This record gives sequence, structure tokens and C-alpha cells, in this order.
Amino acid sequence: MSTFAMAEPSTRGRILDAAISLFAERGPEITLEAIATEAAVSRQTVYVHFGSRTGLILALVQHLDTHGPLPDLIEQIVQASDPLAALDAVVRLHAEYSPLAYPVARVFMTSRHLDPALEVAWEDRMQARRGLYREVVERLAREDLLAEPWTTEAATEVIFALTSWQLWEQLVIDGGWPQDDYRLRLEIMLRRVLVNDRLVDSYGGPAD
Repeated sequence: MSTFAMAEPSTRGRILDAAISLFAERGPEITLEAIATEAAVSRQTVYVHFGSRTGLILALVQHLDTHGPLPDLIEQIVQASDPLAALDAVVRLHAEYSPLAYPVARVFMTSRHLDPALEVAWEDRMQARRGLYREVVERLAREDLLAEPWTTEAATEVIFALTSWQLWEQLVIDGGWPQDDYRLRLEIMLRRVLVNDRLVDSYGGPAD
């Protein structure tokens, strides 16, 4: 069973768990037939529940959002006590969520270029990410912590780029960085690049 197993076993839940397991083990090219076999159901049953491969991928994303740590990690950003804590919480989100969601994110990233529905869903999620980061940057700016010459939009895009799935994959999967190193180095990088160093000492260093 996957990390995100459904609370109550069901046919739909078995299919989702089988898909996550196979995508993690074998990559994004897994067929619906293989997923059906892993879940001990027919291919037709997969279609009944999800309609298509696109429907299955979108359901997987929703499954992870609902049953994984993402809501709590986002809440930590929103409720952070100060702007620097919020910036560190952005890094924490990606350091903790990326290893869990990577198998599905890789399928999503790979498939979206060939599927308009997935492309729209991907862009919606990326815009939501940008909106969350923009709120953090605006908090930095309101407290005069945003370094010159950064604008809100430019700083938001830097956070977006440095916390991307692609960079996490390059550093952690391909480069072999331990997760703790990824988190600490990214915290330090974002602070040094974006934060007014004349004021940062009053807020302390990166969160433990």
C-alpha cells in the first residue's frame, strides 16, 4: 500500500494506490492495464471509475492533496509568525512533500505536454503556487525585509523556480543531495538572495 492509502479500502482506493505504487517503481509509462492488474480489477473497472488515463492522473493528484501532508504544510506558511518563518515554511513544504508526491508529479509533468486537460490543470496548480509565494513576498516587503532591487513579481518567480519539481529532481534524485541538505541549502539561498541582510539578524537564522 502507498503512503497515501485510503482510510477505508475501496475499489477506487485500490486503483489509486496501485497506480501510485507502479508509477513510483517503474515510471510514468505504466499502462492502465498494468494498474488494473496490480489493483486486481479489470481494465474496464478502471475506466468506470476514472473514465480515462487523464481522469486517473487528475484523481491521483486530488488523492495526494487530500490524504497527504500538503494542507498542513500550506497552513504552516499561512500561519507563520513572521515573514522569514513563512519563507522557511515554503522550503519545508517542498522538502517534505516532494519525495512523497514525486511519482505522481513526474507523471503529471510528463503527460501534460500531450494532454490539454492536464496542461490546464497543471497551469492552475502553478498559478496557485505563485499566489501562495506572492503572499510571502508581500509580507517580506511590508516589513522592509525584501532586498533591493527585487520587485514582488520577480521575487515570486525566483521562489517558484528554486522550489520547482525539476530542480528538486536534479538536486536530490540526480545529484544525490540528502533531503536535509536540500532543505537547509535552499533556506539559506532564499534568505541570502531575497532578504535585506541589514534586518535579517533580528529575526534569527533558518528554522530548525
